[in-house]
Amino acid sequence: MEEILEKLEAAIAQEDWAVAEKYILLMLEEDETNPSLWYNLGLVRRRAGNNVQALENFAKTLDLNPQHKGAMFERAAACLDMEDFTAALNDFAEFTAAYPDDSDGLLNLARIALHMEVPDLALQAFQKRAELENDAENILGAAEAMQMQGNDEGINMLRRLFANNPPVRPELLKIMSQGSFGRVPLNSKAMLP
Repeated sequence: MEEILEKLEAAIAQEDWAVAEKYILLMLEEDETNPSLWYNLGLVRRRAGNNVQALENFAKTLDLNPQHKGAMFERAAACLDMEDFTAALNDFAEFTAAYPDDSDGLLNLARIALHMEVPDLALQAFQKRAELENDAENILGAAEAMQMQGNDEGINMLRRLFANNPPVRPELLKIMSQGSFGRVPLNSKAMLP
């Protein structure tokens, strides 16, 4: 087992996901009830771009350990990568209910809620995240959620932030326009000075 573990670590270090998968499967033959092995198999498959199998592995992890934080988060993130926004929203909602102080989970939940036009949930997640971290993304997201609710205070909040805090302007503009594979960019409609 020690030799397999060393080879697995080397494969992961080289980002050779096919070889890493082979070694984890060998380890699972010895201990198929180990949630960490199923979780790591899901991670390796996700890195290899096989989100469907990764979801199955995260589900198996959660069958064995229903509160496995990593598996809950990665399951939601895999759904987001596959652009299954409804599943991602539900999974991140479940994740943040179990782990309410996880800033990344709250941010993903808030951004997906904005994308799916669920402003109440987005605002709630951004406000909770703002209690943990006060950054420009929380402010922009909260402003957009308020705007979706028909509350003009969101635009006024952004205008005040731009006028009174020049150093944050580049960060806000980046957040408003950013997009990356598998993540939902904010689509602010606010006209900023």
